[in-house]
Amino acid sequence: MMNTASSSSAPNVLTSVATKGQAQVSTHLPRQTLLLLVGALLSSLVLHLNYLPVWFYAAAVFVLGWRALVYFGYLSFPGRVAKTITVLIASYGVYVTAGGQITLEGSGAFLASAGLLKLLEIANRRDAVFVVFMALFLQASGFLFDQSIFAAAQGIFTMLLAMAAMISAQSANRSGIHPELPVFATAGRLMLFSIPFMLIVYFLFPRLGPLWSVALNSDSSMTGLSTRMQPGDISSLSQSSEVAFRVTFDDEKPAQRDLYWRVMTLDFHDGSGWAQSKLDETAVIMPQKTDAHRYEYEIIQEATGQQFLFSLSESVSETQGVEFAMTRVLYSDRPIYERKRYRVASIGTDQVVSSLITGTGITTFGKTSSGIEDPTVLKGSVETDALDTSDIGRTDKNSSVLSTYSKLPNDSNAQTIAWAKTLPKNTAEFIQAFTQYISQQAFYYTLKPPKYGDNDIDKFLFEGRRGFCEHYASAMAFAARAAGIPSRVVAGYQGGEWHTEGHLTVRQYDAHAWVELWTGQVWQRVDPTAAVAPSRIEYGLERAVENEGSFLSQELLSPHRYRSINWINNLRLKMDNINYLWSRWVLSYDEKKQSDFLSRWFGLDDLLDGLYILASTIAGLFVFGTVWQWWLQRPAKERRLILAWAGLIQQAEKAGVSVDSGLPPLSLLSRLAEYYPELSDDCAEAQRLFITAQYGEGPDLHADALLARQLKGVGRRLRGLDRKMRRDGRRPSTKTSASSDV
Repeated sequence: MMNTASSSSAPNVLTSVATKGQAQVSTHLPRQTLLLLVGALLSSLVLHLNYLPVWFYAAAVFVLGWRALVYFGYLSFPGRVAKTITVLIASYGVYVTAGGQITLEGSGAFLASAGLLKLLEIANRRDAVFVVFMALFLQASGFLFDQSIFAAAQGIFTMLLAMAAMISAQSANRSGIHPELPVFATAGRLMLFSIPFMLIVYFLFPRLGPLWSVALNSDSSMTGLSTRMQPGDISSLSQSSEVAFRVTFDDEKPAQRDLYWRVMTLDFHDGSGWAQSKLDETAVIMPQKTDAHRYEYEIIQEATGQQFLFSLSESVSETQGVEFAMTRVLYSDRPIYERKRYRVASIGTDQVVSSLITGTGITTFGKTSSGIEDPTVLKGSVETDALDTSDIGRTDKNSSVLSTYSKLPNDSNAQTIAWAKTLPKNTAEFIQAFTQYISQQAFYYTLKPPKYGDNDIDKFLFEGRRGFCEHYASAMAFAARAAGIPSRVVAGYQGGEWHTEGHLTVRQYDAHAWVELWTGQVWQRVDPTAAVAPSRIEYGLERAVENEGSFLSQELLSPHRYRSINWINNLRLKMDNINYLWSRWVLSYDEKKQSDFLSRWFGLDDLLDGLYILASTIAGLFVFGTVWQWWLQRPAKERRLILAWAGLIQQAEKAGVSVDSGLPPLSLLSRLAEYYPELSDDCAEAQRLFITAQYGEGPDLHADALLARQLKGVGRRLRGLDRKMRRDGRRPSTKTSASSDV
């Protein structure tokens, strides 16, 4: 309710409210804003730390130190010359680090350097906004290198800091905004409001390939097996604890000793190492799944940049984009630059000749087959024989294929060739003779094998006798060929770590190599490593080299090194399980999963219908958000009357009615009635409501609301009359009298 004093001054108050002047705004940034900007930018660099050069950290200390001295008044902002020199030095450092090439890491380092140098010249609100956008872009580009759940949590933290910095910068020294606005609370609310929009876009927006699914040029190759194996390659790979893939079995699970994950076959030896078979690239039609397949499982494979896939022996897959090679390995129809999720069915293996290698390591897959004359004979038949057919046979047409598994380089490892010719030509007897030799002699399984150089197999078998799995596999395959038995090396992974939640995690240190020998009917798997280190097959690499102490010796901070400490191991397992669930349910949400989701929940089989739903939902969210913001920002009831008076004053001035400074409200209504006789009744009603609200007993918000509504009505009618008179070329009478003032 308005009192007498307020009634006389109301026009001045309402006029000041209605007339919005341009306030002088300072662009000075307070301490809170500067700290938030620095925090947001530094947080956005976390995902880039693995590849940033050492000089970048020195530059960061220099920039932050200079900025702190500027803040405390000991130094001034760098001038144009100083800034030019620092930019040139940083650019040269990035150029040298990237080797003069445009690479992903080099581009990231340049972007990080630009953001860091920008801290030297933050002086106003415009600079602050630029740093905020730079921090967000750096954070987004960091997901090119890491998409784990911890990277996502770190990204949320960066976004919170960036939004808080933006709010602090935009609200600094602004009129109408509280100087102590809680920036974190405001930023948190904005992020919460964005969650529905984020979920809708995630579930319904078409699953386009992310940027990291493109073959970006990187100067650091992805961790994993290569298409060539030389002594020391796999032992070096075994110093990495990075995840290779994760497996979830539907029902039956294989024993640990049967977990041989085939990746590629190596059939060409050039004297120094083995190269991948060209037959791995020879595609045949995928056989259909049959009742013979014992194991069904789902694999989530990390990015490798190559096309090979992981599977147990004799596997088939119905997942789109998975192909079947002549060597009976699975591969993708395109290089894998993001996590790939696919289902596999495998027959598994049968133990044969198990007494030769302490009950482990030798198995065979498939049944006796008649061979094939041409890869195209595999037409996806449901017959078991189609699946059991070997990739090489006994026909003349396949004699050239078989000969590729018998070739040896000239003038290489002569001592091994001479020794192998004394061994039995029968496959089973050869296996027994070779494994007895390496088990009875002083051979050692080690992650620190010596470098044997030329004729490495001779030096390994008869001198050094210390090696990793690739040494034993290479030596056995080479000796078998010298003895007249076709052979090939298989590179892949063996074992893995079971989790209580039911899934298996296979890491890079599980990389392994073994041998397959041709019996004349089937390929027989033989793992010579099992003759020297059976614990490697049964329990994993850590157990096999525990006396040597070389397990992950290059990763001192890896939690896998400290699995003997219960609380560290339990924490590691929980974190790994979280990452597994993140990979399975979030990162692996692809086109097929989206199609299944739309079909199950919305009954939609067409993506276009899903886009319509997406567009409608987003539009609905915007409408809801607009209404919600209007509701939150609507004026309080006691303010509505003041705004109504201000609006009436503005409309009266537009209509040409003189509104003197200090004119009382009742006088304004009387003047409007005199200028526009058509408004006499409306103005009289407004005067009556004003007297009731002014002189009634006690506060009456209802009377104030009625008065505000009536004043708005007078303003609308006044606007209509003014427009009509303007069209007719008439102006209202401007004659006034003092008696009309109340």
